[in-house]
Amino acid sequence: MGSASSADRMIYLYVDGRIQKVVFSRFCSPCDIKELFCTATGLSRNTTISLLDSTGAMVSIDPTMPNNTESSPYKVVPITGGQLADKEELFQNVLTQVAEQFSRAFKINELKTEVTNRLAMLEKRVELEGMKVVEIEKCRSDIKKLREEMASRNNSSFLDENKKLTPRRDVPSYPKYMLSQQTIDALRKPAFDVWLWESNEYHLSQETVEALRQPIFDVWQWEPNEMLSCLEHMYHDLGLVRDFNINPIMMKRWLLCIHDNYRNNPFHNFRHCFCVTQMMYSMIYLCNLQV
Repeated sequence: MGSASSADRMIYLYVDGRIQKVVFSRFCSPCDIKELFCTATGLSRNTTISLLDSTGAMVSIDPTMPNNTESSPYKVVPITGGQLADKEELFQNVLTQVAEQFSRAFKINELKTEVTNRLAMLEKRVELEGMKVVEIEKCRSDIKKLREEMASRNNSSFLDENKKLTPRRDVPSYPKYMLSQQTIDALRKPAFDVWLWESNEYHLSQETVEALRQPIFDVWQWEPNEMLSCLEHMYHDLGLVRDFNINPIMMKRWLLCIHDNYRNNPFHNFRHCFCVTQMMYSMIYLCNLQV
């Protein structure tokens, strides 16, 4: 019991013309003692107060405060709004100075700017990724529509068995070759020499000769051996064989060698070679460039 009583403190307060005794433990915190004084004086527990002795000096509110007697009580004085505002302003100034020191020490402004820039970049990247997702979904939708359209066309009426499709004409409307009267007479004889006839040069029909001189000549209507005969005719027609004294047999072999060794792919093959040659040949005639 003695140890318990020795741990208590007694403080006398002057409250509204009377003396108020307050007892608290030495182990109480300053906040607990302050709330106890506010309750004893009828003030709110959150009121900011100061403690004055009989001489008007301020006394710290803590368990180690000086003892007083009933004849010299302490006076509890609540701090007014103006005083509190001054303290808050002082506290704000201190906080501002501390914040400035922290900013200088840790470069807070630079870090804030960097973080802001990175956030902006991330937002832009997220926006771009979102746009990519939208484009991908649009492509998927287009592919789906295309598949549906192709499926519907496969089942449409234009592939019906009752409809007749006009086949593409693979031969010209004019005769490709012209047989000489000597060849016609020889064909009527039982002793016709086939090998002798094959050794003779092809005789292109007049319609074929005229068609070769036009840009609208259809190269798809001619087989490779026929294109070779047309090339041979072009050399003779332009006078190249005569002017350069070219051996006709050697020229035949040379053209055949070109045909046999030309590359064969869908866009660059012997037919394409013949097409370019025929186009230049037709331009020579259309522009009257032949001397």
